[in-house]
Order: sequence, then structure tokens, then C-alpha cells
Amino acid sequence: MSLYRRGKIYWCSWEISGERITETTRTADRAEAQEYHDQRRAQLWRERRLDQKQVPTWDTACLAWLDEHACRKRSYADDVLRLRWINPRLTGKKLDTINTGLLTALRDERAKDNAPSTCNKHLAIISAVLHHAHGKDWITAVPKIPYYPQSEGRIRYLTRSEAARLVEQLPDHLAQLARFALATGLRRGNITGLRWDNVDLARRVAWIWPDEAKAGRAITVPLNDAAAAVLREQLGEHPEFVFTFKDAPIWHVKTRAWDKACARAGLKDVDFHTMRHTWASWHVMAGTPLEVLMQLGGWSSMEMVLRYAHLAPGYLANYAGNVGSVPINFPTVETDDLEKPLQVPENLGWLMGLEPTTTGITNRKRRTGTK
Repeated sequence: MSLYRRGKIYWCSWEISGERITETTRTADRAEAQEYHDQRRAQLWRERRLDQKQVPTWDTACLAWLDEHACRKRSYADDVLRLRWINPRLTGKKLDTINTGLLTALRDERAKDNAPSTCNKHLAIISAVLHHAHGKDWITAVPKIPYYPQSEGRIRYLTRSEAARLVEQLPDHLAQLARFALATGLRRGNITGLRWDNVDLARRVAWIWPDEAKAGRAITVPLNDAAAAVLREQLGEHPEFVFTFKDAPIWHVKTRAWDKACARAGLKDVDFHTMRHTWASWHVMAGTPLEVLMQLGGWSSMEMVLRYAHLAPGYLANYAGNVGSVPINFPTVETDDLEKPLQVPENLGWLMGLEPTTTGITNRKRRTGTK
């Protein structure tokens, strides 16, 4: 049979021009599955026999990309949220009509209420879907993606007094998250998804599994006094998750409650990731070696950690004197000599584009009459 069920979903299978093609109809309804089966078979026949290849729409490419990355991408949930904004603006459009001009318009629309980094993340999802479609030979080329230029910028971190004001203004469930982040430096997803199975209070350690870590490597989290205190306060709140709100896991932190707390505390440009920057900055200023900080923070390379190196007053100064004294004697210049024309040796004048003369220095271009 060319139409059959796998579990509750109907699938299609045909042999066209000696090639076996199997696809899901993504429906459990027999009538809908049959309609998809008939239309898709006719389309494939025209493509293979009559060479009338149809360009898929954005919807088809987006679903194909989601199906392939659903269980593989750690940022899958965030990508889905971005696609909820993108899809209504691209639905029904054929892939070969999505060009740089259209993407620029989408970018500018998103930029009305969002930072350039947020716009670029949306463009990155569109780029991923289009490259996936290109790999399937659905389009011949991917248009140029009009990313906003971004610089590293300054790292925003809180002083001790600013952190205290913020925690005081936050509602209890967000205050506990912020306190734990300031004590451990863990990323938002690792804290909101932290389970009691990943915590050993007796040994004062927690851990993040490789599939939960951004760098793909396990992170051992030593629990200092502040982190252990937060965990003890959370005991008994939920049988599985450490941090919850209304008996459910917390997925979104940057909410209106967070923004209002920042306003009351007199803080600007502070999101939850600022807690991680603050933790790292406090560590470096207290003398923690950068190599140790890299292990504590779960970074995969030193490049990210070096952003905090300037905060350690003695990190480079301790080594500045290792060269010892430099035996260079500079000649003294008499005051009267400063009034004399400078004579340039024959073998050095070319370095400055100058030529020695009997009266002093002459610019080569002016001497030849050029401007």
C-alpha cells in the first residue's frame, strides 16, 4: 500500500522512476492523509517525468528543518519562539522569492522594538532554514543575509550594592534565581532546568550533563556558602525541579516583573545573563586565575574568559617586569642643536619619504613638483 499508518500518523510511499520515496503526511486523519497522498504523488510525477519541479514554500522548508533539529539542537525551544514571529510574515512564500530585500524589511521591522543582536538571531534562524533547503536542492542559492554589524561592546556587570538592590526588589522566585546565578555563574537554562537529581548538598556540589551544557561538556559546580543556602531554602518546594513558580518549572526570567524590579532598583541594561557577567567579574577582581574561571564557568575556550582579564589589576602587571632592565643609552641633545636643520643619512631617508639636502629635509614630492 502507498498509504499506511505508523502509530497514529499516516505515511506515504511511492516508487517513481526507480526511486523509492517515503514521506509523512503529519496527520492522523485518513481523509486528510489521502488528500495529501494524491496531491503529492501527482506533484512528484510531474517533477520526475515532465521535469516540472516546483519550488517548496517557506512552510515546507520550516517544517523540514524543525523535524530534523527537534532532538538535536539545545536552543530548539528558543528557535521555536523566534519562528512564531517569523512564520506569519513568510507563510506561503516560495523559497525562491525570499531575497535580501525581503529579509532586510523583516530585520528593520523587528528592530523597531529590539536590539540588533535580537534581530540577528531571527535572521540566523531564517538562514539555517534556507541553507537546509539548499542542501535538499530545493533552491539553487541562499540570498545574502543582512545581519546588523555587532561589536563586543562593554561587559555589563553589577557592583555588590547594585546586586543587593536588585535582589531586594525582585519577587521571591526570581530573587532565588538571581542569588543562585550570582553564586555559581550558571547560565539561565541550566538554572531554570536544574533538577534535584543533579544536586548533592551533602558534598556541596551540583553538575550539568554534557547534553545540557552549551559547550557540550559536563560542568561540575562547586556550591559555595551562598549557593548552598539558596538550595536549602528551596528544599521541599518541588519534587523534581529546584526552582519553580506556582508549582511549575520557570522557563522565562526576563519578564515584566524583572523589568519593573530593575527600574525600582535604578538599574539599566540588566538581563539575567548580566548575573553571569557579574559572577565572572567578581571572581577575576578577587584574584581567581583565568584558567580556573574557565573551568568553573564551563567555557570551551580561553577566548571568552579573556573578556574579563582587564578587571584583574595584577593579572598582567605581575609579569610586566620580567624583561628586567633594558640597556639602551639615548644620546643627549643640546638645546642649540634643536634650531639646526635635521640631517637625514643617505641610507635612512627613504624610510620617511624624505631626501637629505644641504639645507635640511626636503619632501620628495615637493621637490619633484608633484602635489
